[in-house]
Amino acid sequence: MVFTSEVSIGVHRSPMEALDVALSRLQTSLEVPRRPTKVLIKPSIYDPRLVGNTHVSVVKAVLNAFKTLGPAVIVESDNPRRRAIDAFQQSGYNSLFNPDVSLVNLSELDTTVVKMPGNFFKEHKMPTILTEEHFFINVPTVKLEPDICTIGGGIKNLFGLIPEVEKSVYHQRIDDVLMDLLAVFRPQMTIVDLTSLVIGDRIEEVTKEIGAIVVGADPVAVDAFCADLLGIDAIAVSHLRRAYELGLGEIVLDRIRVSGTATQKQKLLEACKH
Repeated sequence: MVFTSEVSIGVHRSPMEALDVALSRLQTSLEVPRRPTKVLIKPSIYDPRLVGNTHVSVVKAVLNAFKTLGPAVIVESDNPRRRAIDAFQQSGYNSLFNPDVSLVNLSELDTTVVKMPGNFFKEHKMPTILTEEHFFINVPTVKLEPDICTIGGGIKNLFGLIPEVEKSVYHQRIDDVLMDLLAVFRPQMTIVDLTSLVIGDRIEEVTKEIGAIVVGADPVAVDAFCADLLGIDAIAVSHLRRAYELGLGEIVLDRIRVSGTATQKQKLLEACKH
């Protein structure tokens, strides 16, 4: 079998250990900057009052794993439910702040007009920080979003890079918007927080402890793998199928190498059944 992409899994008691295991099992060499650079980290903090946000302990583990690359900037944008600064505070992210780690609200930064492929945007004003040299790590969670895009994962988390507060105006053509964002702001690494899994609607606040981290350099393959964990065929997820058709990543599971022990693979698969 010829593999075109790879994801790696780690299942452990702590996010730090799970991430270390997942990164150590990657067989594909990770392309990291040869000189110090800014590390951009994009967690998923839609609403701190709900479940399904990227846990601060996972971001702490990411900071530890990539601390040698350079100073880290954790980014989020405002939305109608909360300001980014409040999301950081209520989710415990302020504890991460130090001289080498900053918390930044993308909605308050200067913007630059960025040319895009034209699936939806021909060009759009985006935070200038996103156009500067950096190593971009996307740290999403995975949850069902049937009313928006079937499943939310790494690609959907890029939606939060848009600086406008009111982003729902883009929901009707969200697949097109996501393709533009993925093409221009493709992360170098996607690290999925699967320490817990939302069961049902987020407002019901039901979660299941999983204790896993999934990593990969191909954001499309990572999302396809996570969709499969939830029993969803990636082909049936319109934005994943679209990304595959545009050559932005792999969704055929037989072409995605899954690095990890057989025991951990089975443990993760069984844990995600609900």
